[in-house]
Amino acid sequence: MTAAVQAHPQGPSRRIETARLVLRCHRPDDALALARLLDNWNVVRWLADVPFPYGHDDAAAWIAQATRRWSEGCEYQFVMARADDERLIGHIGLRGDPGGEVAEFGYWLDQAYWGAGYAVEAGAAILAFGFEELDLRRILATCLPDNARSLAVLRRLGFRTIGQRRQHFVTRGHSCEAPLLAVERPWIGGEGE
Repeated sequence: MTAAVQAHPQGPSRRIETARLVLRCHRPDDALALARLLDNWNVVRWLADVPFPYGHDDAAAWIAQATRRWSEGCEYQFVMARADDERLIGHIGLRGDPGGEVAEFGYWLDQAYWGAGYAVEAGAAILAFGFEELDLRRILATCLPDNARSLAVLRRLGFRTIGQRRQHFVTRGHSCEAPLLAVERPWIGGEGE
């Protein structure tokens, strides 16, 4: 699986295409679709800092924040959309310090698309973006210890456990020890490639 990721003189790519997906920057008119997708406990219960219930105002605020933080060079957040009809099915991105060599990877996917390989496909594209366009040295990730699906996605992308980190989960209302994983440059793709 390959992603069309190319460096641009005006800054990092704002659109990445894979075989089945388009990853693009958020637009204000995405708020309704994002709110609909995230107003699902089965999705949100696995996320660290997403409130539940989740509404249009939450999505609009997130889009404004993601846009601002992109311009500051701290976060590169993308919606995941199906390539054939541009239907939004999730979110994926990287968060780090401007100009830093380390970022944190995160994603979520509409429950209707779990188990179809979209997370690995989008994840490979975002890791390539991080290493090739942002010149990152290391990308970190974490998930709830009982989130076997996300752990499997991360492993297929080449992430390896490097320790534990205390992580607060807003929706669950508590903190827990979560596995901390990393993938480093040179990255040649995970097992799912």
